[in-house]
Amino acid sequence: MALYVYYRVREADAAAALAAFRAARGASLEPRLMRRPEGPQGLQTWMEVYDGAPEDAEPRIAAALAAWISGERHLEHFVPLA
Repeated sequence: MALYVYYRVREADAAAALAAFRAARGASLEPRLMRRPEGPQGLQTWMEVYDGAPEDAEPRIAAALAAWISGERHLEHFVPLA
């Protein structure tokens, strides 16, 4: 199962949010972090992609980024097709 989490970060907070993400993720390469190339003025849309991260990774990263997220975190699960 794969987990996709998306949310918005203010442009002005992007550097601090990225530092918090990296610190919470630690040495692990999971989750991957992506962003949309364009977005509403002053906001970036980010997406965390979890394919094999430990179960505690998502809540730990959510807590670390809480101060920089504008709005809500949206979580979606996907499973492989047989």
